[in-house]
Amino acid sequence: MPLLAILAAGCFISSMSLRIIDPIVPDISRGLHVDPASVAMLASFYAFPYALAQPVLGALGDALGKARIIKISLGVLSLCLAASALAPTLEALALARLVGGAAAGGIIPLAFAIVGDRFAMSERQLALSRVLTAIIGGQMIGSIGSGVVASFLGWRIAMAAATALALAAFAVTLMQLRPAARTHRQRPSLTEFLNGYRSVFANPRSVVCFAAVFVEGIVIFGLFPYIAVILEQRGAGGVREAGFVLAGFGLGGFIYAALVRLMLGRLGVYKLIAAGGLVAGVGLWFLSLVTPWPLAMATLVIVGVGFYMIHNSLQTQATELAPTNRASAVAMHSFFMFLGLAFGPVVFGIGLAALGTAWTLHIAGAVMMLLGAATAWGLKARSAPSVSNVAGPPGM
Repeated sequence: MPLLAILAAGCFISSMSLRIIDPIVPDISRGLHVDPASVAMLASFYAFPYALAQPVLGALGDALGKARIIKISLGVLSLCLAASALAPTLEALALARLVGGAAAGGIIPLAFAIVGDRFAMSERQLALSRVLTAIIGGQMIGSIGSGVVASFLGWRIAMAAATALALAAFAVTLMQLRPAARTHRQRPSLTEFLNGYRSVFANPRSVVCFAAVFVEGIVIFGLFPYIAVILEQRGAGGVREAGFVLAGFGLGGFIYAALVRLMLGRLGVYKLIAAGGLVAGVGLWFLSLVTPWPLAMATLVIVGVGFYMIHNSLQTQATELAPTNRASAVAMHSFFMFLGLAFGPVVFGIGLAALGTAWTLHIAGAVMMLLGAATAWGLKARSAPSVSNVAGPPGM
């Protein structure tokens, strides 16, 4: 089985697991008899351990083998999805998401690192696009699938269906994913662990990449757990419609992937990043104005296009921050991304309660516009000529 297809299977499950809760927050709230705001915090319970596990799993991937860590992580994630489907209380569900988030942290970043190891830079864009298309597809299936299944059969059946898919991907990965031949690894040690991350942060681009993805995580993904709640408050739909609205973000990623070569040719990487902030910001402003769920979905398509205009450049440059410690570099990139994602629901919860939906979305839009401009400036000032005009396809 082709390497990219194997990696794509695991990345699909990791991405699907991330988004599966967002559209069914109200359904879980009613089923477990807790308030929706408490259920929305499950996004943070998944994202915090995902982020905190990155430095350890990235270094272990470099030391023990990326393929081995991916297999272990996917197996644990499958068990956690099963536990989520059976969880009798919110506390039990939170624990399953907590452990599952930590396990999921060993899949996508290490898959990116494997692509970086086995494909030359001239071939990496196409290779990444195949894996990252599965990641976007996982986001869309996680959103649409859980929303639709939950609307007919309940949220537990939606989680059980996700478990079945995860077990299938685990079986394929366990049997087919092989380590690279003639790979020399050193025994894990604290010294090697620290030296690996020193080499990552020695690259001046790392500060820009990591700060930018942290803000992205807060502003973009912090909103998602509240989409279903906002739709219900507006009388614009429920969990099923929320799934389609959230899928609009993934559709925006597909649109960007189809246009990336054209955009880069016309704009170059720095103008592309700045324009991405503008597009995402305008999309968030539009979201504050629309009520019908199809229009809300359309605005998230806009937000998705803008987000990936920024994020794909950051992801591609992360694979080159420290080529001899690539898993550590990509893991640290993901650490900051998911740290922001973990804080995001908390920040949006405070904003929605204190300022209301419209003002919170207006501020979020303004932040994205500023982020695009600041990131473009920072990368232009610090990027090496060999990678300054390289932007890969979208991913997390």
